[in-house]
Amino acid sequence: MRRVLTLALMLAMLAFWGVSLWTLSERLTPAETAVSCTPAAVGLLMLIGFFVSRRIFNPNDRVRRLFSAVLATTLLLTIALVYADVFFFSGEIFHGGLTLLRLEIFTDARPVLTLAFAGAFVHPILFILSGIALLSLPPPSDNFFRR
Repeated sequence: MRRVLTLALMLAMLAFWGVSLWTLSERLTPAETAVSCTPAAVGLLMLIGFFVSRRIFNPNDRVRRLFSAVLATTLLLTIALVYADVFFFSGEIFHGGLTLLRLEIFTDARPVLTLAFAGAFVHPILFILSGIALLSLPPPSDNFFRR
């Protein structure tokens, strides 16, 4: 059951990134869309690195639980930032990023674009930073509990 939860978190993360990039690509030029895909592409490569280094579906439950906890925390933090931006700070948190992509002019779709920006940039970058910390931990061993 726990492995299913980890798989569901990864699928939710990939869906969040994909839908966010698709939403942004409707209003961006192809060159800007390619730049927007960079954090998600690096995050996808890191996810593949986690899979190859056996940190996702490892027989050692502590390694997989740590990965799931990091993934869930970064997703919740990103969504909390979006809600805080939209409802409490009137768009001040993500205003700079939307201005950089010239999306601040779409005031009618501001909450949707804020969520898309968070899914295309903020969460992949948080995932990459936390992933670097996870990959810097020692590799998992089968005799982890025997020490």
